[in-house]
Amino acid sequence: MAHKKDIIIGFFVGIIAVLIGIFFFDICIGIYKGSSFNRIINRSFSTTLLDKRASIGVLINLPIFYLFLNKKKEDIAKGVLLATILVGILFLINKL
Repeated sequence: MAHKKDIIIGFFVGIIAVLIGIFFFDICIGIYKGSSFNRIINRSFSTTLLDKRASIGVLINLPIFYLFLNKKKEDIAKGVLLATILVGILFLINKL
């Protein structure tokens, strides 16, 4: 049972990391362009160019994945990898 629980925990960690990555990317770009905070928030929830922003957000999963591998938490790392693959497949389907 702990095996499945760890994979689910890793999956949610991976999804949350992607969302944080998208939001962080939007904040950085918004500050660079001099946008207002409301415009940055609206862009974060916008679906335009979401696939490009999500691909950058997925990059945050890489160090998280290796962190769990180094801590001998392979099942949680599997969940992070599963979340990364799922996000990739969803955006691949969205492109078609």
